[in-house]
Amino acid sequence: GLSAAQIRLIYNGIDVDRFVVPAHAVQRDRYSLKRSLGLREGPVVGIIGRLSDVKGHIYLLQAMPAVLRQFPQAQLLVVGEGPMRARLVRLARSLGISAACVFIPRIHDPLKALPVIDIFAMPSLKEGLGLSLMEAMAAGLPCVGSDIGGIRNLIKHGENGLLVPVEDSAGLAAAVISLLDDEKKARQL
Repeated sequence: GLSAAQIRLIYNGIDVDRFVVPAHAVQRDRYSLKRSLGLREGPVVGIIGRLSDVKGHIYLLQAMPAVLRQFPQAQLLVVGEGPMRARLVRLARSLGISAACVFIPRIHDPLKALPVIDIFAMPSLKEGLGLSLMEAMAAGLPCVGSDIGGIRNLIKHGENGLLVPVEDSAGLAAAVISLLDDEKKARQL
């Protein structure tokens, strides 16, 4: 019974100031933080979220062989828990990328993982409004996400991130590679 002029959509919010970390602090702590998470030197593609089929982890794992062909030192950091864990670990093994994948359980403070990530990925099949994507964007990370729902509300393609078609491992790989290959573009996004 209300007119459209009386309705405003208010999205989830986060405390943006919490994610603004001075660059010198990130650089100083990055190496030790990487080691504590089981990562080595090299670029890190990361995802934070529950391990369920709707989050699209499978497509990110399938994208990694192409990323690793271009950037052999790259790694994938998967943060989260859920019913897909065993299947994702098996998929990494079958793709021959286990050595480049680090799976860690859910963390209570995303600032324990975000500072080591070079490119944040959210390849969800459905997404209301990704909290972890909002946190990654607030932390100043270049982000790649599926061109759907709430992700599309957050990422404006080419302005503050890159959108790829849903379930498109090749498109996801190309977007990640383009950002790893162009530091200036990654910083701008």
